[in-house]
Amino acid sequence: MINFKVILNVLGVLLLALSALMLFPLMADIIKNNSTWMSFLISLGITLSAGITLILSTRDEINKKLIMQDAFLLTTLSWIFVCLFGSLPFYLSDLEFSLTDSIFESMSGVTTTGSTIIQDVENMSHGILIWRALLQWIGGVGIIVMAISILPVLQVGGMQVFRTESSDTTEKILPKTTQIASAVIIIYFVLTLVCLISYWIFGMNFFDALVHSMTTIATGGFSSKNESFASFNINSLEYISCLFMILSSLPILIYLEVWKGKTKKIFNDTQIITFIYLILFSSAIVIFYLWLNNIKDLEESIRLGL
Repeated sequence: MINFKVILNVLGVLLLALSALMLFPLMADIIKNNSTWMSFLISLGITLSAGITLILSTRDEINKKLIMQDAFLLTTLSWIFVCLFGSLPFYLSDLEFSLTDSIFESMSGVTTTGSTIIQDVENMSHGILIWRALLQWIGGVGIIVMAISILPVLQVGGMQVFRTESSDTTEKILPKTTQIASAVIIIYFVLTLVCLISYWIFGMNFFDALVHSMTTIATGGFSSKNESFASFNINSLEYISCLFMILSSLPILIYLEVWKGKTKKIFNDTQIITFIYLILFSSAIVIFYLWLNNIKDLEESIRLGL
């Protein structure tokens, strides 16, 4: 039988974490004196209240374990709750987002789809742009981290949800789920930070580098510019983007193997080898098509092919 109280308790904790993330775009809009700060403040209040309500109403159930049925339902509801509450800043802003558009924008971000209903993103406030990037960033790994970090604290089996949500088939190379969670968070942060610094060094301002680093690591595609990377007209930024999208697409725990000196596992992992071959094969087709048909020169063909 599905234990709805345990599931709702965990969803409450997830909403608390989501409300905490709303502080970043809220502060950005306050600093930049943008009127949309109020929508983030109201959204934060609603999300925080909902989270506290769920936790307090189910606090006597937190010691019970999740079964696989519960894990599947929790994974699905986690995505739905984050998408719905993540849409509040769009809907409550003075930017005239309809309810449908708000949910679509949030869903596109959390699922790292990258589609958008916004025609002029450069006209959006700093808070809205950061929030879109954050939704993609947490969508890239957030549910997994929630499953293997929050759940053990609640004495709920995190690896159950990890199996339902993750495509990472790497062996469990650390003994505890909390250690795995820490490793995943650190790796994700490091990749994002290195990507941010690379963008900043090669020509982006700090704000654009921040937004694009989060959406690049999530392989989502949201941008702070209407024409995305074409707006910068800097070829090196496109190569950096390709590199970090490939790096962030690899099974994230494989970096722990490399850190422990087991680099041979990269070349023995069927998932990674197949992924690299597919990239090389599909890129080669595009590159040779553009180059041999004199559509683009060799360098641009390679860049566009990648």
